[in-house]
Amino acid sequence: MAFMHTTTRDPKTWLRLGFLALGAWLFARIIPYAGPDSLDFVAPRAVDLSILFSITVGFLMYKTLNRRTALDEHIALELNKVRRIFHLSFYIRRASPELDDWFQRIRSAIIDYLEAFRSHGFEYYQKGNPLFRAITYTIYSLPSRGKAYNNELFNALMMASGQATEAREYIRSKKADLIGRFPWMVVIVISLAFGAFIAASTPHDSFLRTVVALTIFCLFLVLQLIAEHDRDNAPRERALAKRYLDNLKAIETAQTEY
Repeated sequence: MAFMHTTTRDPKTWLRLGFLALGAWLFARIIPYAGPDSLDFVAPRAVDLSILFSITVGFLMYKTLNRRTALDEHIALELNKVRRIFHLSFYIRRASPELDDWFQRIRSAIIDYLEAFRSHGFEYYQKGNPLFRAITYTIYSLPSRGKAYNNELFNALMMASGQATEAREYIRSKKADLIGRFPWMVVIVISLAFGAFIAASTPHDSFLRTVVALTIFCLFLVLQLIAEHDRDNAPRERALAKRYLDNLKAIETAQTEY
């Protein structure tokens, strides 16, 4: 799934990195050297902050990687169950041809739901709720039709519908489960303090200050990349929407094979 790695494909990412590089360079030039007499005090504080920085960044990275993995897994689960709903509905109709109008309603509802990702994209996932409910409500209406149908297939259809619904609820919650402002505020304050202690313990030599600027840039580069990975940028939203459209193509292909 290499196409899902979209961080470097967003032009805004490179613009932000440019501002980070400029900010790191200015930061390294502005913070004054504390002097050799203060190194015994400043250096241990820099080490302490480096440990604290590692812990907080590790926590943020763990959270965002878990969120992204869980989101991808449940999207795959939802799409798998939507295909299963189509196949089970088809075979219920095949066993009971008088249910053709019921099957056509499910087929149209599935196509409308997946097709919506062509015009809206994955960023409007919530707007798919009414379209998805049209699928499930049509499934639930089968017993009220008063026509014979295969109970085993219908039970499997209900199970697939429930699993798809649960996957959608999980996706909706995970999509909104971004790293909050407070954790970002804490790690940014720690990063600024860490960078300040590094700069304060470094003499005003051009080469050494350049190294400090690169170090500070790397600190905030890690934070920026975590932030980019945590939220769904435009290329990733398009890649996720494409998965739903690819699922639609798979269903259309299956129709031609039946």
